[in-house]
Amino acid sequence: MRALLFANGEAPSVSLVAGCHRSGDLIVAADGGARHALANGLVPDAVVGDFDSVDEATRAAIPGDRFHRAARLDTTDLEKSVSHALSLGCDEIEILGAGGGRSDHALANLSVLTAYRGRARIRMHDELFTISSVHGTASIEGPVGTVISLVALGECTGVTTEGLRWPLRDFTLPFGPRGIHNEIASSPAAVSVRTGDLLLFQGRWIEKHA
Repeated sequence: MRALLFANGEAPSVSLVAGCHRSGDLIVAADGGARHALANGLVPDAVVGDFDSVDEATRAAIPGDRFHRAARLDTTDLEKSVSHALSLGCDEIEILGAGGGRSDHALANLSVLTAYRGRARIRMHDELFTISSVHGTASIEGPVGTVISLVALGECTGVTTEGLRWPLRDFTLPFGPRGIHNEIASSPAAVSVRTGDLLLFQGRWIEKHA
C-alpha cells in the first residue's frame, strides 16, 4: 500500500501534488498538514498528531473518526504520521510539505528518511527535489544533466557512484558540501554506501555543466 503524507510545513504546489498523487493512495496528514490535503481536494483518511495546528474549519471538513491523537512530546507529528502509515501496512510513503519555515523543523524532518530506512520506501518531495535515503544501493533514473546531490548526515564510508559526471569510488563522505551538485551522465545511474546515513537529492531540473 502507498501513502501520500502531508506534513505541516510549506504548502506544496498544486502541480507537485498532482505529480505525486495516485489513485488509491492512503491520504495521511501530520496535524496541520491536513490543510494542505484539503486545499488540493483530498480528504485525509487519517490525521495524526496532537492537533495544536488544526483549525475549526479543517476539523469540520474531515470525519471525526479519522483523527488519531498522538500527544507524545518525544516524537514529531511527522514521525507519528509515518509510524501510523506503517502500522496500516504501507510500504511506500511519499511526503509533501516537509520543508520551509523553521530550519530546525526542516532538518528534523529529513531525519525521518534515515530513521525508518529499510522499513518502507520513503521519499520527500519539494518544488526542487525528490529526497530519499540510500539503503545499500539506489538506482537513479532521469534525463542526462539532471542535478544530483549527495549529503552525508555525519560520515558515510564506501560511497561509490556510477553514471554521474563526477564519480566517487569507495569514498568517505563527511557532512559537508563535497557531494553537492553532481549530475546524471548516463541513466540509470547508481549510488551505493557501505556505512552511514546518506541522503540522495534528485533535482527536478537539468543543468549540464560545460
